[in-house]
Amino acid sequence: MNKSEVLVIGAGGHAKVASEIIRQNGWNVAAYIDEGATAGIFQGKSVFKTLDAARNSHSEVKHAFVAIGANNFRRKWHLFLTENGYNIPMFIHRTAWVSESASIDAGSIVCANAVVGADCKVGPGAIINCGTILDHDSKVGAFTHLSQGVIAGGAVHIGNNVLIGPGSTLEKLSVIDNDAQISAMSHIATARQ
Repeated sequence: MNKSEVLVIGAGGHAKVASEIIRQNGWNVAAYIDEGATAGIFQGKSVFKTLDAARNSHSEVKHAFVAIGANNFRRKWHLFLTENGYNIPMFIHRTAWVSESASIDAGSIVCANAVVGADCKVGPGAIINCGTILDHDSKVGAFTHLSQGVIAGGAVHIGNNVLIGPGSTLEKLSVIDNDAQISAMSHIATARQ
């Protein structure tokens, strides 16, 4: 088993971003899996339509990463890969700053110039996109996507399967319920004392 080999699920825009971060972290993308792929090559690697096809060609690869922007699809694939025995790493861009006291769960990605502050907790399969600031003691639920430039003050609680649009601000102590869809440039006021 070569720890630096990973199958990437998805062959779209988010997969391009994730692939660069994966390579920066010293890993090699073995191949891509995309059920809707129209081309057989993406980023110079083979694209398979099913996990079985990819596994037949790359049976030695034991790691996989879901690089799909849509929360529900990311969750579905993450669970499917786990059930099929794949290890799912997390990745952090080299320009991101993550506090040593923060925790980032499996399958999550922290993109360029993002900040994850002290004692933050990021659940599995989350996307902390480019330029996002997540201040101290904040919690991000499973399969949630904080889009580009989101600013979250201290101790915010963001539920599972949430999408927060680009440029949104969340005041300290804000609470975002599971499955919420927050439009770009939104302002969320403090909800708890």
